[in-house]
Amino acid sequence: METKRTQDLPQANARRRTAAEHKTHKRLRLVGGALAGKRITSGRGETTRPMMEKVRKAVFDMMMSFAGGNPSFLEGTRWLDLFAGTGSVGLEALSRGAAHCQFIELDPWVINNVLSPNIESCGASDSTVIHSGKAEAFLQRARDATHFSSKPFDYISVCPPYLLVSYEELFDLLSTSPLLHSGSVVFVEYPQSASKIIPDTLGPLALLRDRKYGRTQVAIYGPYED
Repeated sequence: METKRTQDLPQANARRRTAAEHKTHKRLRLVGGALAGKRITSGRGETTRPMMEKVRKAVFDMMMSFAGGNPSFLEGTRWLDLFAGTGSVGLEALSRGAAHCQFIELDPWVINNVLSPNIESCGASDSTVIHSGKAEAFLQRARDATHFSSKPFDYISVCPPYLLVSYEELFDLLSTSPLLHSGSVVFVEYPQSASKIIPDTLGPLALLRDRKYGRTQVAIYGPYED
């Protein structure tokens, strides 16, 4: 079955690429779950800029620790992968037992040449939806029209291209989003230059961890800890 895809969000023109960025490679791997070790497609250059494998593993390990170390903590959950790119984060979640993932990706070339092939190669077509458009527009629409999404997500990953987004806008949209519930877990990858604007709360959620990995930092939000 072909992956479901929506095109009801405004579609912006993709930025120009060099010849090298039109090429792909398969150096990126999933690191856990049923598909651990599987290589997936990534664009060369800055086309997709996926989360580093060691960071992805560390984040999933931290989320498992929040669940008391239960390796099945993702079973049956719903995942939202904003700024999806390769889809590595959402596919990692599906590999580890998530039941459903929605991917938000702006660039049509990335969707057609990277994201969709990765979903298909992982056998995840029946449990995924691709939304073609801006992540900010998706969040805005969900906030303005609550029927847009059938129900909130258990996990949301936010791994944007650092220099092309407003973190203030993203945190504002997330903090008032009906896509969150009181038990959701959200993680946001951000550059050190944005560290001063990282809020202590995100809607009903508290900042649980804020970790540095080289030039990258990751803030994880979830239910308040006792």
